[in-house]
Amino acid sequence: MDAFPSQDHAADLKDLDFESDLHSLQRTLGLNWDLKSDTFNFGVASEEKPFTRRGVLSIVNSIYDPLGFIALVTIHGKAILRELMQQNSDWDSPLPEEKEEMWHTWRHSLKDLSSLKISRPYTKISPLDATQRELCVFSDASIKAIAAVAYLKLTDTDGTSHVGFIMEKAKLTPSLEHTVPRLELCAAVLAVELAELISSEIDIHLDTTTFYTDSKVVLGYIYNKTRRFYVYVSNQILRIRRYSRPEQWQYVLTDQNPADIAMRFVTPAHILDTSWLPGPKFLKHPFQGTFKGKIFQLVNPSLDTEIHPQVLTLDTTVMSGQLGSQRFSKFSSWRSLTRAIARLIHIALLFHKNPEAMPSSCRGWHCCDAIC
Repeated sequence: MDAFPSQDHAADLKDLDFESDLHSLQRTLGLNWDLKSDTFNFGVASEEKPFTRRGVLSIVNSIYDPLGFIALVTIHGKAILRELMQQNSDWDSPLPEEKEEMWHTWRHSLKDLSSLKISRPYTKISPLDATQRELCVFSDASIKAIAAVAYLKLTDTDGTSHVGFIMEKAKLTPSLEHTVPRLELCAAVLAVELAELISSEIDIHLDTTTFYTDSKVVLGYIYNKTRRFYVYVSNQILRIRRYSRPEQWQYVLTDQNPADIAMRFVTPAHILDTSWLPGPKFLKHPFQGTFKGKIFQLVNPSLDTEIHPQVLTLDTTVMSGQLGSQRFSKFSSWRSLTRAIARLIHIALLFHKNPEAMPSSCRGWHCCDAIC
């Protein structure tokens, strides 16, 4: 509590006796902290709402998840909400019946959140006892959503790595249609924004930050130093490079990318069956992939509409010893200079057409010796 200004303390603030209050439960909106098990869990209201735009919005917005523990669940609800919002109906008018089953399936799956318990500490060891502290951020995108998820990787004195979930952000894709590479690039920008937020807020010194994506097109964009992009991609790459360096970005296989799990809209009952909360297994061991340290090139730059076409230019160099204006000083008047140049042009044309037909007195261009 000493970390917070006294004016921000609640008026009824009291000390907790952890010897006698182990069964107390601290609540913040829908997020609960169980003091006995030191875990977070969710309380979801069981009140039924009418199948209207107002009722659906009320249920979707009732879930309080600031750290994104269940973002792969809530993003599915938001996708359903946006699909239902496309119907031209009033806020309290019944929505189409053919969409009701899809909504109720997601709505009733929320009851399984009550059995989900998430450990409050990041890992089993304290960050103060670790010899290496690394922030690992993964990103992915689909035609419906983009996501970025961050993990803390701690390495202890014997080289063992411990990985813990920190935070996740997920967004629905813009209504304006974008290509998949653009969406993957938006996910990479979201990963940078997430890393920037965590680095500024977390009370842990981070030794390094590594970004992972399963899009080689995006990696080619980030590593590129030779080609120019059109405005949209150029601005996104500028945002990424403002906070990160290309060598911080690595390739990860799709089946090892935890951000890809958010694209599949997993139900609450199956969250613990995925690598969402514990993180991918390869983070706990030295990365054995062949992509680490690789410099990624642009993928099919000649066919990519985001890249400016390559333009070739020719550079002409004038060698010394050619005709130049410095020879004009040998003439005493403008009239004699123009006559000599005209005569020289005439002789050159004759020589070009038929060298043998030229008068013998002109074959050596002696009459224009001053200018030559």
